[in-house]
Amino acid sequence: MSSDGGPEQGGERERAAGEAWRALYRLVFEREGQLRFHEACDATGLAPGGLKALLQLSADQPIPMRDLADFFRCDPSYVTSLVDGLEAAGLAERQSHPTDRRVKMVVLSRAGVEALGQARKILGEPPASFDALSTSELLRLRTLLAKLTEAEPPAGL
Repeated sequence: MSSDGGPEQGGERERAAGEAWRALYRLVFEREGQLRFHEACDATGLAPGGLKALLQLSADQPIPMRDLADFFRCDPSYVTSLVDGLEAAGLAERQSHPTDRRVKMVVLSRAGVEALGQARKILGEPPASFDALSTSELLRLRTLLAKLTEAEPPAGL
C-alpha cells in the first residue's frame, strides 16, 4: 500500500517521486530559481557563496564559523573568506565565543539584517511560471510542499 492508501504498482510511486523531484530541481536550480538567486546576489552586492552564508546567519544568534563550514561541507578557510567578504561589506561581524575564545562566532550587523530581508524578499517572490496554476492548484501545491517540508529533517544551522 502507498501512503495515500492505494496499492503500489510496479515502481510507479518511485517513478512519480523521481519525476516530481526532478521538476522541483529544474524549477529551483535551473530556471527561475537560479535567475532569482542571482537577482538577490546583485541586489545585495554578494557573490553566490556570500549570499548562501548570509542566508544562514541572524542578528540575534551568533553562529560558530566551524558550524558554517560543517553545514556547507567545506574547508573552514573557505568560510573564513566568506565571512571576510561579509565583514568587508559591513553585513556581518566576528565575535569571540563567550566561554571559548578560540571559537569565532559570526553574526549579522544591522546592514546585514537589511540585506538578508532584501534577499529573502527577492527569493520569496513566486516565479512567473506559477501563473500556469489556478488558485486551487496553488493551494494544493502549498499543502503538499508544506507536508514535504515538515517531513524533511532540518538542514539549517
